[in-house]
Amino acid sequence: MTNIQAQKGLKTLFDENVMTAIDGTQKSITEIINTHKGKVIYIDFWASWCGPCKAKMPASVKLHEKFKGEDIVFVYLSIDKDPNNWKNAITSLLIANTGEHYRRNQDDIAELLKFLYVYSIPHYLIVGKDGQLVNRDALPPNEPRLEKQLRKLMSSK
Repeated sequence: MTNIQAQKGLKTLFDENVMTAIDGTQKSITEIINTHKGKVIYIDFWASWCGPCKAKMPASVKLHEKFKGEDIVFVYLSIDKDPNNWKNAITSLLIANTGEHYRRNQDDIAELLKFLYVYSIPHYLIVGKDGQLVNRDALPPNEPRLEKQLRKLMSSK
């Protein structure tokens, strides 16, 4: 598969996967990315039932605080089946103000996850300022090298 075919396949999957926000509005992943063109996007795939996901959230909050006001957006994509569990976890983990939160049932997002080689969560992606996926296996928020990678992407044109 060529890079062009892979990007085209990814674009289709990003277009087709419509996520539900906390307020009930729906956006495709493409729309989420396009909303933030010109900024780096750090995407966190997680779920309320995932112990390792919850364990990484304090580091995610700290990372978000470090970059507050800069050209980066934190997007949390939950694969929870139950919207109430998802909403309760956002509250209990104190992450409501750390970025944008969306959910799609893991059964409905399975094709995209497989395409991105997301076989376990938590899993992280980075989208560049141009809206293109630059890292489909990004470092977790507790990894010190991540800050340097994000700053490098933010400083690129």
